[in-house]
Amino acid sequence: MIYIKISLNNDVGNLIIFTNIKMCWNILKFIPAQKEEAGMRKNTIKILLLAFVALAAAVSAASFYTEYMSPERIKLLPVPKDYRNYFFLQSLGKSTHIIFSEFSAAEVFLSHIIDEDGDGKSDRITEYYPDTQKFAAPVKSSSKSYTDFNKMKSDIITGKAFENTYSYKMRSMDVLKFKLNEGRDVFKDQHGYAVKVYDPDQPSSIMSEFFFGKKDNEYDLVFKTNYYKIYKMKIMPPVPYSVYCRRSTDPYIKQIVEELLESVK
Repeated sequence: MIYIKISLNNDVGNLIIFTNIKMCWNILKFIPAQKEEAGMRKNTIKILLLAFVALAAAVSAASFYTEYMSPERIKLLPVPKDYRNYFFLQSLGKSTHIIFSEFSAAEVFLSHIIDEDGDGKSDRITEYYPDTQKFAAPVKSSSKSYTDFNKMKSDIITGKAFENTYSYKMRSMDVLKFKLNEGRDVFKDQHGYAVKVYDPDQPSSIMSEFFFGKKDNEYDLVFKTNYYKIYKMKIMPPVPYSVYCRRSTDPYIKQIVEELLESVK
């Protein structure tokens, strides 16, 4: 088993990616091992490692979320081995997207719901089925947990979406407000504020990061969970962001950020 460790710098902090390349070895078993083909094996190893590293970096790095979620990007989102679910809110400009998984369903799928004009109503629904690699465009979401676009948007930000579901427990608004009330690890950053949650067992390690700000009547709101702990076990969500809003004009995002800015004052 081979592990590759990569350090990336991004706008929310340093991201550490651990990529399991065990599959490389399984593929390499089928490549002849004769001496005359040693050069081919060496080149194949390099190509496979680079491909897996690029894929892991693409999904984990902040740059993956700076553009609207497309079918190509949805295909790259992981299906965890334990089928634990995740929820992701993205708002860029006027368009707001919600992506969430239904891995506990009989047929696993990812749901992508889009509000294109910021009115709080879904305009387009797409579902992706990883097992068959096929997309569907239902009139209503196939998910029993989805009821309303604004409600799910609120549930992801407040953290309710992670409470009663088999999902990764992302750090959300309650943690951010606690840190703001505490007044520690809050930093003025560009046109807003960055807030960091450090690991009490490893004071230099950042468990969670937040950012909120306002510029030219556009709003930023970012929630990122690098890892959380159950007892002493670290759990690293495969999708580190639960909220990624940049230059958003969504009325609900505006309301949330204005309230946060006022609380800092």
